[in-house]
Amino acid sequence: MKKKNPTRAVAFVLIVVVLLPAILYSGFEITALSTQENLIADTYRRQLDVVLYSINQYAWDVANTWASTLALLHVEQPRGKDVPDSLLTSFLVKHPGIDALFEADSAGGGPRVTSMRPVESGGQDEFAAALRADPDRIDRLLRLSRQGYRKIEGMTLGDSLSPHQSLLLLFVIRDRIDRPLLAGFRIEETQFVNNILLHLGGDSTAEFATEVIRTRSNERVAATDSFPSEEFQPRRQLWLFPHLAVGIRLKGETIEEIARSRTRRNLALILLLDAVLIAGAVVIYRSVRREIDLVRLKSDFVSNVSHELRTPLALIRMYAETLEMGRLKSETKRREYHRTIVGETERLTRLVNNLLSFSRMEAGRKPYTLATADVNGIVSTVLETFLPHLRAQGFSPVVIPDPSHPAILADQEAVQEALLNLIDNAVKYSGTGKYLKIATGHGGGMVWISVEDHGIGIAREHHDRIFETFERISTGLVHTTRGSGLGLSITRHIMDAHGGTVGLESTPGKGSTFRLVFPALVTNTPSAKKGKAATV
Repeated sequence: MKKKNPTRAVAFVLIVVVLLPAILYSGFEITALSTQENLIADTYRRQLDVVLYSINQYAWDVANTWASTLALLHVEQPRGKDVPDSLLTSFLVKHPGIDALFEADSAGGGPRVTSMRPVESGGQDEFAAALRADPDRIDRLLRLSRQGYRKIEGMTLGDSLSPHQSLLLLFVIRDRIDRPLLAGFRIEETQFVNNILLHLGGDSTAEFATEVIRTRSNERVAATDSFPSEEFQPRRQLWLFPHLAVGIRLKGETIEEIARSRTRRNLALILLLDAVLIAGAVVIYRSVRREIDLVRLKSDFVSNVSHELRTPLALIRMYAETLEMGRLKSETKRREYHRTIVGETERLTRLVNNLLSFSRMEAGRKPYTLATADVNGIVSTVLETFLPHLRAQGFSPVVIPDPSHPAILADQEAVQEALLNLIDNAVKYSGTGKYLKIATGHGGGMVWISVEDHGIGIAREHHDRIFETFERISTGLVHTTRGSGLGLSITRHIMDAHGGTVGLESTPGKGSTFRLVFPALVTNTPSAKKGKAATV
């Protein structure tokens, strides 16, 4: 039965539960952004249309108020009497937006002009000519007046291409005896635009900018801000004067810019959310995978340690029982059995020491007593202890001591343990190449101990992994050689505690060289004896 891969299961769950919904949601939101952008733009345009409507309505209300006031003056006069010039002049004083006031009978005859300045020559004729020029308009105003509705019509006076045109607001009023009169207010175009049309825009200057142009020439008459004319959108014609149009825009950003800015902001938030979710999924996956790998490594560790304990214990028990029963008659055989029992006991001791050291290191309770130490002396002590085992395995180690190395500051027992782990590894993974060289040296303010073998070697991509806890590379002799996976991890921890490093040079199939590198005590150089290459 094929064993399930828990890492793949975790990856599948993360993709289905976290990433897939996030991607689908993001796709939906990104698709909806265009619709939202159009909706926002349409909302702002509606708001601006309301403002334009208010400007038009305001101008209309002002003109209608003027007309109502003038009509009231006529109604208040005695039957058949005209409004005195003094009252008309007072009316103009109260309404400075009006340049001149015109009145005539329903047929357009006998025009009367009232102005705050001397009436220019031909003023009455100009008004009469305007009335004669559009009789249909006059008929329409009179007909509506008879129906009880006063309509105000806007006209231009004089040259339509003049930069300063006069505007005429024409309407019908009735006097005390209900006699229709044609009346008009002459207003200078620029004055009307600045004082009337843009007055409402002035109340909204914190949010909107407005502009008035002539529709035929697209020439700007006035504006509340200096934005380019094409940016004033939307634009609407004036009710009173169709030859003028009012445009409006938001200050700061246009509608399109606001919509695009919102879209970019929402898109950035969606992408950021996706990035956070993906990063979180990756972190969870890596954490779970690390935990699964750790569980697997611990399981392998328990299996390996069990085997490491069972093998020497079985040998010790078998040899001890043989000796106890007195089956060996040869003294040489008895000594061989005793050496085997002692060797296996030392092997058990090393394994137990590694386990205890690892436990203390993991708990942060591993003590180190640092003192001046001689690396050559450390090598000699380790070989003295481990030499019988090496010879039993078929090794004749080559030792090359450095004759003039500086001293180091170290815990000798800990360094001996680190060196012993390296030698034990070299023995385990040497295969048929029974070669072991131990050397010491110094340079660049550092002192080192190197252990070289001609074993299976280690591929470059595994150089960092082999120093991790419980890690054993599944290649070569590793399948048939048991181990706890703690030796190199403990060695690195010891070197870290000494401010040193563990170096590795290796070529698969040709062997490996491990190097314990320590900071040198340059002020205290031991008087080491000269050494040379030796085979022991």
